Amino acid sequence: MNTDLKTYIERYTELELDLRKLIGRLSGTLCGECTRCCCDIIHCKEAIKSPFLKLIHRQADRFDDREGFLSATGCTLEQGRPSVCYEYFCDDHFYHQPDDLHAEILKILGALLLHATRNAQGNTALEDIKTEEELDQLDFLRLGKQLEESVLAIGIIRAFCRDGTLPEPALKTLRQIQIEE
Repeated sequence: MNTDLKTYIERYTELELDLRKLIGRLSGTLCGECTRCCCDIIHCKEAIKSPFLKLIHRQADRFDDREGFLSATGCTLEQGRPSVCYEYFCDDHFYHQPDDLHAEILKILGALLLHATRNAQGNTALEDIKTEEELDQLDFLRLGKQLEESVLAIGIIRAFCRDGTLPEPALKTLRQIQIEE
């Protein structure tokens, strides 16, 4: 593994852990009371098919053919989850937002990991690259820039959650994050 990839993985992992904490804080009550399971083994399979995600979670040996990484209390992966695991919010999440701005911020929050990894190789996201050898040949200058945009965005969102204000320049920065529709 080259040093650019190693550095990127370390920074990406920090972002993912921050994202998990913030999403947990924002949706913990709603998700904690929910009786539906919004996860599926298909997503777990993505985490073991992706060389990038495997380098992050390092738990492919714990994958179960029937349950994936799922337990009775949810996903057992602390890091290295596919970006869809952060992108998805059920309709209840949006219903309980106080206004359209909060709903937009939630969508942006969910898009941060994909934004950090998009177009790693053409239109292919980093987690969709098929071999570890290909990972060593990527343009980490561009990926690093996207990652830092996501890091900046999570800081802005964290401040917004804390004090409820969002200056126009901060909103403009957030709107640069590409959201998959």
